[in-house]
Amino acid sequence: MDNRATTERTPACNSTYPKGGVSCFSDTFVVAESSVLRMKFSGKNPALRVAAKRYQQYSMTKILKYIIFLFPILVFGQYPFEKFKSPKISSLEFKMTEKENRLNYSKVVKSFFKDKSDLEVTINGNTQNSKETYIEVKTKLKSNKYFEEIPAQGTDGFYIADFNGDGKKDFKIVCFYMGSGLASMNVRVIYFFQKENKDFTKISFDDKMEGNRIERDLNGDGNFEIITLNLQEYKNHNYWLFNLYNFVNGDLVCVNNKMNYPIMIQFLFKENYNVTKKLKRMEMKKYELKKPKELLIDN
Repeated sequence: MDNRATTERTPACNSTYPKGGVSCFSDTFVVAESSVLRMKFSGKNPALRVAAKRYQQYSMTKILKYIIFLFPILVFGQYPFEKFKSPKISSLEFKMTEKENRLNYSKVVKSFFKDKSDLEVTINGNTQNSKETYIEVKTKLKSNKYFEEIPAQGTDGFYIADFNGDGKKDFKIVCFYMGSGLASMNVRVIYFFQKENKDFTKISFDDKMEGNRIERDLNGDGNFEIITLNLQEYKNHNYWLFNLYNFVNGDLVCVNNKMNYPIMIQFLFKENYNVTKKLKRMEMKKYELKKPKELLIDN
């Protein structure tokens, strides 16, 4: 998950002088679960600035020692699957146009296909009625429309890669549902897997993300695993539940059994990347999802 910085302010004891009223205060910033101390000084009377500087030099020495002491624990964590190979991904931006209740996102991808011809993708969104939203995919010779009930304002990502390792480019769109709190992670993920003759299979489902979750090749077969996230309750505690899928023969197939998944990681109010030891892997398999939630397949 993304690191989030929070600020806690703790008043320090004032450093008081007979004249001039020089004072200092400290801010303690918690960054990536570690504290960093910052000191500020102010003073108006020139005759007393020497004393303030002496105090500042002493404080800066303490700060440096504090930072050096903490430096070894300022490391970035990662989930177990993030150590595996990812596909070569191109991240593109849509061009947005708005007219009345229509909100459209479009992008022309130059030389998308093997014959160097272009691909044009347009999301035709309706801000008043998401049921009228559809995705139009155009090639040089044909145009296809795919229904998707997605929020027009929530389109966040457009990614190109060969996700299933068949040598043909695919693309992926991520749309956020614009909630708050944990609900802000709710997304609609839409894959377009390229077939022969420049056609596509569309596969879409509900998921949770804070950004684009990158596919990984956990078993080295070249078909990158699609990793989904759900919140699972177990004995009055919440856990992040990760499942694995591959695109195979026009379908999304669960491959948890190949990599001893799913895994569960306890949801805490701090960064946590460790598979829980509060239940065994065999117990975690009880919560396996054979298919992602609200799965739609259009061949």
